[in-house]
Amino acid sequence: MRQVIRHPHCFVIFLTKQAKSKERNLVSLLASVAAVFMLVSVMVVTKVTAATQLTPVPDATFRSLEGTPVSLSELRGTMVFLNFWGTWCVPCLQEIPELVRLSHQFTTQELAVVGIAVDSGRPDDIRTFMAEHGMDYQIFIGDLGIVKSQFHVFGFPTSLLIDRKGIIRKRYFGPQSEEVLKHDVELLLQKAE
Repeated sequence: MRQVIRHPHCFVIFLTKQAKSKERNLVSLLASVAAVFMLVSVMVVTKVTAATQLTPVPDATFRSLEGTPVSLSELRGTMVFLNFWGTWCVPCLQEIPELVRLSHQFTTQELAVVGIAVDSGRPDDIRTFMAEHGMDYQIFIGDLGIVKSQFHVFGFPTSLLIDRKGIIRKRYFGPQSEEVLKHDVELLLQKAE
């Protein structure tokens, strides 16, 4: 007998104790192949692209952890590093310490690091996760449908570097290092002067 657990971004098969040995071995092999594929895809997919067309960030509304609606237009006037992530996302875990360090490199007048948690549970679950990982930057809750349709996010983490006028300047796919992000923010701050 099989029990299948589905998530929008992953697919895992668990077998009960009654499963046959051959079936268990096949599932183990498939799981190993899938794990290698995921590791390779994370290493290959990590990239940065400059926005070829300077487009304004969509004026989407997210929810604070307290349940208050928050519009991205409220952040206009500040450079924003907008990070779409999930508590279930292994590459996101790799990037979180980099974002914490990045948020400490700049004043809030220079840069706001903002995380949009997608499919990550209740606000209390997200708060617990934040505390465990030292996340002291702003986190809002996002709807997967809005994130996909308005921001063209199809993998996690995906991030946007947005200038003070609300224009997307760079798009990042996969986990990034503090060094790369700091360099990009400093260049954009210099252009703004």
